[in-house]
Amino acid sequence: MMTDKPCSASSMLGLYIHVPFCSQKCLYCNFFSVRYNDVLANKYVCALSRHAAKFKGKKIDSVYIGGGTPSVLSLRQLQQLSQSLHGTFDISEVREFTFELNPESVSKEKLRFLREIGVNRLSVGLQSVEDMSLKFLGRLHDFKTFCSVYDMARKENFDNINIDLIYGLPNQTLRDWEQVIKKTLAFNSEHLSLYPLSVERNTPFYRSNVITCDDVQRHMYDRAAEDLANKGYIHYEVSNWSKQNRESFHNTNYWRNFEYLGLGAGAAGYLGRERYKNIEDVSRYVDLLKDGCNVEIENEYIDGKIYEVETIILGLRLLNEGLDVSYFKKPKHYSVLLECLEDGTLKIEYDKVKLTEKCVFIFNHIASKFV
Repeated sequence: MMTDKPCSASSMLGLYIHVPFCSQKCLYCNFFSVRYNDVLANKYVCALSRHAAKFKGKKIDSVYIGGGTPSVLSLRQLQQLSQSLHGTFDISEVREFTFELNPESVSKEKLRFLREIGVNRLSVGLQSVEDMSLKFLGRLHDFKTFCSVYDMARKENFDNINIDLIYGLPNQTLRDWEQVIKKTLAFNSEHLSLYPLSVERNTPFYRSNVITCDDVQRHMYDRAAEDLANKGYIHYEVSNWSKQNRESFHNTNYWRNFEYLGLGAGAAGYLGRERYKNIEDVSRYVDLLKDGCNVEIENEYIDGKIYEVETIILGLRLLNEGLDVSYFKKPKHYSVLLECLEDGTLKIEYDKVKLTEKCVFIFNHIASKFV
């Protein structure tokens, strides 16, 4: 029986910490980030400690430190962040602790420290194996640097690594993409996240009129899905593949519409039936917390109606898990479900509604029907 209360597997929460610093902003990126500055980063880490204190004692089951580029933080800053994390929250039962990094800002010392503090999953922004493509995207690393960092991570005993890739670049052919997949698969990583290049407003790509092609990206997506399946990867979410039992636990709980804390400038959270977003201004975030003020700039109460829509849209992303058919009880949602079953975009297996394999690439179009 479906309830309109936000669901949770337990009383524990996910914790997301946003580190909004980058050495250089990529040309396609519209995530909130600023250029790294050591003095400002020191103040920011202190502010994160003050922000975390508002939730002192909360029991956490997954941690995700993302950005930005968390790996640009100095070893000293990472140590301070770790002390705050361990001293504020109950992380005794953390199942997954993910840290995002870019190859150019990683050292053996940083990797070793991350391992020591309990990080058990890395997410590495490779994006492409072709140096020309990396330069086009505004990335600071080359493929050789990635190879070196990946090897270092394995030597430091990281046995759960995600690799991010971007496909559908202008002038990138299907054959080019096949080679990217082939070279990436050679690393035998536990997880892969594949994203089509999207030209977003307020990015250099948008201002310079970079154009992508949906049809080409669709062919690339289909080819990747086929090649990864042949190598034993499970396509468990629209943009994510993993080896058996290596799905991202933290991210999967987002798609299950579970609650999570969001710390840091620009971070979002979902707690006590309320979604919130923090101010996207690092200096203001620091000053507000220093003065004991609230840093949330957006708050939305999640009533039963909103919760049902969000749960449908998020839950359909989980390709194997699907969503219980009881979530489609509202007349509009039931009507859309019948329409999608008839046109073959959705299917029902053992009372679970799932996307059909041929329609995964057009997920956004299907999901919009339920809004």
